[in-house]
Amino acid sequence: MYFLRLKRQLYGFAITLMCIFFLMWLVVNQRFFTWIPRNSDGHVVDSIQQIHAVQRRCVCESSLVLENNSSILREINTKLSNVLDRVNTTAKANKVKSDNKTIDIVNDYYPFVDFKFVFPQISPTNVDSRDLFMVVLVNSGATTDYRKRREAIRQTWGNRSNCEQRKASGNEKVKDLKWLLVFVVGKAGPGTNDDELNMAEARQHNDMLIGNITENYLNNIIKFYMGQVWASKFDIKYTMKTDDDVYVRIPRVLEYLVNAKFPRPFYGGWTYAGTLVNRKIGGKWTVSWKYYGEKDWPRFNPGAFFILSSDLLNRLFNYVYIRKPFHTDDAYVGVAMRDFRVRITTISTFRIDPDMNKQIPKLKDCYLLGKTALGHNVDPIASKILFDRYETMLCGNIPKKC
Repeated sequence: MYFLRLKRQLYGFAITLMCIFFLMWLVVNQRFFTWIPRNSDGHVVDSIQQIHAVQRRCVCESSLVLENNSSILREINTKLSNVLDRVNTTAKANKVKSDNKTIDIVNDYYPFVDFKFVFPQISPTNVDSRDLFMVVLVNSGATTDYRKRREAIRQTWGNRSNCEQRKASGNEKVKDLKWLLVFVVGKAGPGTNDDELNMAEARQHNDMLIGNITENYLNNIIKFYMGQVWASKFDIKYTMKTDDDVYVRIPRVLEYLVNAKFPRPFYGGWTYAGTLVNRKIGGKWTVSWKYYGEKDWPRFNPGAFFILSSDLLNRLFNYVYIRKPFHTDDAYVGVAMRDFRVRITTISTFRIDPDMNKQIPKLKDCYLLGKTALGHNVDPIASKILFDRYETMLCGNIPKKC
């Protein structure tokens, strides 16, 4: 009887050891865990839950001012850096290789983006976030021409006292929907006084996010995420991303969302359908196969203006660990939405034309009244022309009817 019991114990011990070794083998060979989130290099994203626990903690601190060097921000940056360093290690090695040989459009990350989450060093203070419905994030630049564009927006469609805004204050549909407009800006770098001028501008107007991001086209994706992360700390329903060479009738945007019954999840704009991915080395919009391994882009909304419901923001923050971000931020968001199985919405009252500034004087009044957002290349002069026409049509002695 004793030997029988000992034999059973030995069998049990042996089976336990086998199970332990099997589990260790599975952990070492992580490719069998298909449910574990991975980045584009195949590394397991083992810190996402930690990061988002910290992020939720940050979001809950609604009074947090991001430019303060708080312990929460340091904790977030440390955790994000640890994960993104692993994501970028292989990519950086590829970049070094590609600097010394012909670029491999298939196997290199080209053009290389050293993506990281950046929190603004300067941001609006004393923001009344109670019942804030939408944040409008205007992507802008660091040099003189961009300061002129920002000033034009402040005086035209971003001006809360313009005619259309005054009329909206009496509109039962939208009068209680609060919005906030901020400009998202990086750094001009040494050799100019632009950064000092931008900081003075931010102090004067209290409507700018300035992050330690070198201003160039490749870093647009980093600026996009900086704005969205900052906006996510508020209990908002939507963000609207725009460029600074567009004209947006914000009350009409709010009215659209009301009439659509506040859709969620929502990804809406002027939609590009199935465009071919540019693989030509040196092209402005070129993206290598390493970043995106399909021939065509899915349908996506161009970056001039598009709207996201806030329930999509955390999913976008997670997505950078699944697919390494590339520089064409609008296409990247479109790919993410396709992967999230979020239906794209085409907003018919949005209109994009590469020479919109030349078209504006030719457009008829009734056409303009039917549009909610117009771009690209709406320079300060064109913005003023549009503003004056809308003021006359909407609040003139004889309001225009179509």
